[in-house]
Amino acid sequence: MKHEAEQELLKTLNGQLSELPAVAKTMVQQYQMSAIVLSVLCGVLFIAALTGTIWLSIFFFRKHRNHHDSYDFVSGMTAMLGGTMSVCLLTALCLNIIHACAPIASIIKDLLN
Repeated sequence: MKHEAEQELLKTLNGQLSELPAVAKTMVQQYQMSAIVLSVLCGVLFIAALTGTIWLSIFFFRKHRNHHDSYDFVSGMTAMLGGTMSVCLLTALCLNIIHACAPIASIIKDLLN
């Protein structure tokens, strides 16, 4: 039933965007622009997190080498937290790019869930 409703909505909206009222066009464009803005934001945060993780890992590695202290745990935690944050931001970036590329399908999916 739900799958049939999705198919009917896709048939109605797919390729017939010019027949929709101007309000619906504006809504789709705003949805698409918000996904693009979120993609850019996630991309910038991803690059910042990745750069920070690499810089801190190199910093702790050099500090460990120069002072012969035990920075293995700190370096490992930096890599673990930075890597996890980078993977989460990369996933968010990819999802927002998908929503920006197919706004009508994304809106229908959001409405039916």
